[in-house]
Amino acid sequence: MIVSVNEALRRVGEPFPFQWEGELKPQTYAGETVTFVGTAKLAGTYVYDGKTFRVDAEAEASYETTCARCGRPMVETLSFSFSERFVRSVFKTEDDELYPYEGEKLDLTEAFFDNLFLEMPMTTVCSESCKGLCPVCGADLNQGQCSCLTQNIDARFSALESLLNDHKEV
Repeated sequence: MIVSVNEALRRVGEPFPFQWEGELKPQTYAGETVTFVGTAKLAGTYVYDGKTFRVDAEAEASYETTCARCGRPMVETLSFSFSERFVRSVFKTEDDELYPYEGEKLDLTEAFFDNLFLEMPMTTVCSESCKGLCPVCGADLNQGQCSCLTQNIDARFSALESLLNDHKEV
C-alpha cells in the first residue's frame, strides 16, 4: 500500500487522490490469525501541509471468521474510513500519534491494519435470525429443533432449583 507523494511535496496544501486494490496476507490480531478473502480496497486523498501528510481514506476488506452463535465459518466484509497523519521518520518520536515516512513514499499498510483492527467487531453472527446451538446436546438449531428438554431458568436461582428437586420439606 505504497503511495508516491513526490508531486505533493512540491505543491503544498493541494489534495491528491490515490487508490489501491490487492490481496492481503494473513495477520495476527488478539492472538488469532486473521485470513483475508478476495481483494481489499483503499481509496482517498493525501495533502502535504509543509511538515506532515494528512491521509483521509475509505477502505474495505473481507475476512474469514466464525459465527458466535452456531459456530459455522463465514466471511465478514468490513468497510471503514480513517484519517491519519504521516511525518518524516527523522522527526518521529514514540509519543506521537503519527506514522513515519521516508523519501517520497507513504506506506499506508500499518495505518490500514491499525484502523481495520479497531473496527473489527468482537463477535460476528451469520444472520440476526441465527438460533445457535442447543446448550444441552450442541445440535445446530438452525437445522431443526432437537429433542432436549430445555428450560429457561435464571442462573441466579439455580441453587434454589436443587431445593425443589429433592422433594423435601424446607
